[in-house]
Amino acid sequence: MRIPVRHIAGNVIWTRHGTCWALWRVEGSGHAQSSRTVKERRLRAMESLVKQLHGESMMLSLCPQVDPAAVVRKMTDGVDLAASERYEQLATRVWDQLERMELTSRADWLAVPLSAAGKKQAAGMAFDAARAEMALQLGLLPAPVSAREEERRLKQARALAATWPSTIAVRPANEAEILWIYGHSARRGVLEPLLPDPEQSSGRGRGAAALGEVILAESGAPAEARHDEDGAGASRFGRRWLQVSTEWGDSYQTFLSLAEMPERFVFPGSEYLASLDEFGFPVDWVMRLKVTPGSVADAKARRQANELANQPGEYEGEVSGVPSRVHDAADGVEDFRSAVTRTKSEVEVQAMGTLCVWGTTPAEMEARAAELKTHFGEHDYAFIRPVGEQERLFYGMLPGARTPTVSLSYAQVLLARDFAMAGAFGASALGDAKGPLFGLQLAGGGTRPVHTDWSIGPQKSASASAAFIGELGGGKSVAMKTAVYTILAAGRKAGQPGSRGRAVIVDRTPQQEWVRFARACPGTTQVITIDDQAQVSLDPLRTIRDRSQAQRRTESFLTLLLGIGPMSDQGIALSEAIEATLAGPTPCMAELVSELQVRGKRDATSNAVARKLASVARKDLARTIFDPTLPVVDTSKADAVVFATANLALPKEHELSADRLSTLEFEKTFGRAALYLIAALCREICFANPHEFAVAVWDECWWLTSSPEGMALLLELVRDGRKHRAGCLAGSHDGEDIGPEASATGKVVRGLFPRKFLFRQTDVALAKRGLAFLDLDPDDADLVELVTTGLSPVDVEDELRAQRAGECLHRDLYGRIGGMQIVIPADPEAEPAIHSDPASAA
Repeated sequence: MRIPVRHIAGNVIWTRHGTCWALWRVEGSGHAQSSRTVKERRLRAMESLVKQLHGESMMLSLCPQVDPAAVVRKMTDGVDLAASERYEQLATRVWDQLERMELTSRADWLAVPLSAAGKKQAAGMAFDAARAEMALQLGLLPAPVSAREEERRLKQARALAATWPSTIAVRPANEAEILWIYGHSARRGVLEPLLPDPEQSSGRGRGAAALGEVILAESGAPAEARHDEDGAGASRFGRRWLQVSTEWGDSYQTFLSLAEMPERFVFPGSEYLASLDEFGFPVDWVMRLKVTPGSVADAKARRQANELANQPGEYEGEVSGVPSRVHDAADGVEDFRSAVTRTKSEVEVQAMGTLCVWGTTPAEMEARAAELKTHFGEHDYAFIRPVGEQERLFYGMLPGARTPTVSLSYAQVLLARDFAMAGAFGASALGDAKGPLFGLQLAGGGTRPVHTDWSIGPQKSASASAAFIGELGGGKSVAMKTAVYTILAAGRKAGQPGSRGRAVIVDRTPQQEWVRFARACPGTTQVITIDDQAQVSLDPLRTIRDRSQAQRRTESFLTLLLGIGPMSDQGIALSEAIEATLAGPTPCMAELVSELQVRGKRDATSNAVARKLASVARKDLARTIFDPTLPVVDTSKADAVVFATANLALPKEHELSADRLSTLEFEKTFGRAALYLIAALCREICFANPHEFAVAVWDECWWLTSSPEGMALLLELVRDGRKHRAGCLAGSHDGEDIGPEASATGKVVRGLFPRKFLFRQTDVALAKRGLAFLDLDPDDADLVELVTTGLSPVDVEDELRAQRAGECLHRDLYGRIGGMQIVIPADPEAEPAIHSDPASAA
């Protein structure tokens, strides 16, 4: 193997045949599951980019291997492992699990040749390349490219990139990344080199020699292969692959050229390049482009039209007449001429596409190639594997190499917009650069880890909150528990004394599933049970230290409890009494009742409020609020604080209407108000220590957001959590429970959740509302079908259903949307307690 590079500087390469190319790394848009508006915007951006690529260019998309060790390093980066023993053990188990998977990602590149200033310079470049080749043949070290020439070409590359649309995010590739492309191509499927970090450098232009130590064998086969197992015994004509041999083993690669396309494209729906991520194995692809201005293309099309105009005369005397294909071809040429001359910016694009799949055996590679051909054949795309041309197509996927002649024979002539509809550079990673392993991306092409650092939001001036939407059994609660586990397990940071991860949880389940789970997690757990046997006081006048917050929370709690309007006469009397009580030496609910009774002797309104409040204080269920002898709850020491509220009754949704609230049973009225107070205490605990990262966990959160006071509290926690290194994990069956679209506050709340998860919703109406919650198109039939039947399907065999549990659509902190599957922590203590279905609980 001879790589086409003789020198590299920055993102510019000098080739062996006297040309100069520049390479850029392209950031994927991640618009595969986006709304039609987003897709149209990306389409226009790609169309604009293509119109700027005059002459030859190359779009390249590769699937790098991901080292399990690198995943574990990202998991443990910044974590104080000495204080996180169980998390260190978890990382070891994750490493073992990932070793059995084909971990990949996707990296996109754009390569463009840099033009010479004139014929003299072009001739000089060719002479320099020939002289370097001759020196190598004689065993001499070729003369290096001068620093002056390097700087001139780098400046030319920067000027070229400045003309491209800013909506396509590109950055100059570095030398290490460019060399990696050639190493990856030679070692697909074996021990590949790892894609270097953007900051990594390889030295000035001298690191490419070892990459040529590769043997390419057209139709090569393993010497010891058995004919009936891997197909190596097929005839030479049937062996349409390339054996690439290196010291790390043999890779069997096959290259498929795009030979035919549909006559018409429908967008969205025609993104065949983006669909390559839907396969269960990695697929590399390249698009060699030749872009011609519309005026030049029109002249060529005019000659073609004249030729077609004369063809009907060739069929004179034929009984059958002129074939329809002649008329169709003439119409097609006229349509093309009309489109290519419609605007001055229009161009003709000759696109030469090649796909590459590979395997450790010919049989594995053949199976993957057959799956590709079958899939695209059903959609009027024809991919063929040219006999005897596999080595040339291999070189055709290397930046700086000449376009293979075989590719030129399969060139597809398109307009810029038609080519852009292919969906190039549409893939994107999900999650954060580091953090606990939270899931696996459902992007096909192998397994792609998704890291999620829940505490990173405040560091990036963003919220740390997340919303989880899904039907019963869809995986919503399991995902929330997985998030809580990672926060507790990886919360202690190296070099940050006193740091830890905390979770404040409201558990309303009769089975106390969150209590069981929290006790199984790393760290200490405190359970506060709310019933008539309460052991601690939750009196807001005693527990909330900030006086203004105590005033606000107590007012909201008591107006809900007593059923009085905040601005009514009774509400004002209550507010004045609370203020007076807080000014006293020992503020508590008992003192508030006494204050109202004293005021009631001269004020009938205060007397009415005092009687209502005294009536509530006598209830055994209200003991945790009104008994001054109970010790004030202290939650500062526990890592996980769980409020067990299964004994609190709540009103049904239809009972929350204005005409029904006044007739509610006391238990339901108290339960609704008490849960609001508990949510307010969750906020106080989360905001208490700025050195700790804490989240409030509210599953089935309709109990909070069903009241204006609760919605305001949720908004406050999500909005102000960033300042206090805190966030909220809110879960519900319906996005309307978290942020009602019809409510102004609800709209703000929806917008303030950066991370969103949508699990299976078999009900179409709920599925559409869930898509809208993720800012996706609710009327997109494919997305609706995905959410209703494609995520964690239930109508499959039990084994497959278990394998696909936890699938969802995820909008990450950076607004990227994609499919992923939640990974349950491989912790034998926590794993049994993470499920909430009856069988698992048993």
